Amino acid sequence: MLKIGILGSGSKGNSLIISYGAEAILVDAGFSRKELLKRLEKMEFDPSMIRCVLLTHEHTDHLSGAPVFCDFLKIPLCAAGSVLAMKKRKNARLPEQLWSFEPGEQFAVGNFKISSFSVQHDAVDPVGFVISCGGFKVGIATDLGEVGPMVRRNLANCEVLILESNYDVDMLRNSDRALSLKNRIDGRHGHLDNRAAAAALENLLGDRSELLLLAHRSSECNTRDLVHTNIQSALQRLNRSKLPFAVLSQENSFKVWRKGDGSLELQEIS
Repeated sequence: MLKIGILGSGSKGNSLIISYGAEAILVDAGFSRKELLKRLEKMEFDPSMIRCVLLTHEHTDHLSGAPVFCDFLKIPLCAAGSVLAMKKRKNARLPEQLWSFEPGEQFAVGNFKISSFSVQHDAVDPVGFVISCGGFKVGIATDLGEVGPMVRRNLANCEVLILESNYDVDMLRNSDRALSLKNRIDGRHGHLDNRAAAAALENLLGDRSELLLLAHRSSECNTRDLVHTNIQSALQRLNRSKLPFAVLSQENSFKVWRKGDGSLELQEIS
């Protein structure tokens, strides 16, 4: 039975779990150990199933809880080699067990096949992942400034697509944020705005697509309604209006599982 849990998504913390059979992997650990365990319990995921934490990049909202959480469960942090090297140079706290990979590398963790791919973001060596298990693919790209050819090639036609829809252009421009921050967010190595995320769906959705999850929404420069409206309009243009989708949040968790009839069920947990 495939299960996916989104523990939280946003600038204050990001983490998700994918379980299949008796094993699971955690992607990012941007909450404290206590909060991660609390959210896992609320969604009825057993932490002892987790085999590793996969890291997309080293920003605090994706990494902060990983050292303590990994050591508590005696599992490795799996990250790009250049990220681990940078952290070691800075004498940063890291878990005792470390696995490294090169962006673009494919590797296995238990029953999971993991494909990593580079994305454009203002981090050392940021990546997205496609995680395969039981003939099922989950594509993840939560921090990126553009959807280029490599991203399209990797994320196309996954059963579950988790894609960033971070900000609304007008809200960002009219915000009180410093101009340098606005330019960083709106640049090629920043984040995806709502319209860019919606436009990317033409190249990412396919006949195997079953569920779309919109991630990493800014609490200051975006709203749930704006993301929903943009995505709904895009799906209508693509004749995919029946495709289920949800806008993820920082506060609430989301649980996805494969039902006995083969369909996917999505539940928001407050």
